[in-house]
Amino acid sequence: MTDTATATYQNYILYRTKALMFQPSYNYLSGDTPVIPAATTASPVGEVVGTQSLTGLTGITAPDGFAFALDADGKYPVGSIYTPPATSSATS
Repeated sequence: MTDTATATYQNYILYRTKALMFQPSYNYLSGDTPVIPAATTASPVGEVVGTQSLTGLTGITAPDGFAFALDADGKYPVGSIYTPPATSSATS
C-alpha cells in the first residue's frame, strides 16, 4: 500500500510573550535601611527559546508566557528576538 499524502514540515519557533524577570538578592546590616535593587530582565519578550519542524500547530499548546510562530525562512535562531505582526495568529 502506498501512502499518497506526504507530510509537509515547516520551521516553527517558540518565543516568549512575557519577559522572565528576577530580583537579585541583597544584604544589609541590622538597623540600616536596605536599598532594594531593581528587578532584572533575564529573558525579554520576543526571545526565541526553541525551534521545531512541525506539520502544523493542531493539537499543540504553548506553555503560559510562550507562543509558536511560523518561521518558514528560518530567520530566527534561538536567542534572537522575534516581533510578531499585529495580527498574529500564533497560539499562546
